[in-house]
Amino acid sequence: MEEIVLYDASPSDVDYLMLMESSFTSSSSDSSTASDARSAAPVIEQLFRDICDEYSRCVHEAGRVLPTEWTMPDLVRMMVGDEALQRDFLTDAYYDVMLCGIRSWGCEELLNLLDLLN
Repeated sequence: MEEIVLYDASPSDVDYLMLMESSFTSSSSDSSTASDARSAAPVIEQLFRDICDEYSRCVHEAGRVLPTEWTMPDLVRMMVGDEALQRDFLTDAYYDVMLCGIRSWGCEELLNLLDLLN
């Protein structure tokens, strides 16, 4: 029987998720595409850093270590490819790792990649 693991979100996690969701759904009708792109970049970069932090935690929890020549952001970019580093993909990956932890598809793929590299 498969075990269901629920993520016990801290208040800061909930605040972050609410911030992410509101930034995805809110936009003013008079804003230009260029200003939207400028304001979106920091959100995406922060989301990517948060995902890398969560993947690092999962790798540690699995008792694995990254090869010394790799950083977690480099490994994640290799795993998903640069074209996947977009808001929708990163949002899905973040929710998945926060809900499933080490059993998330991203962590499983990352651990498989580490097996190949080692």
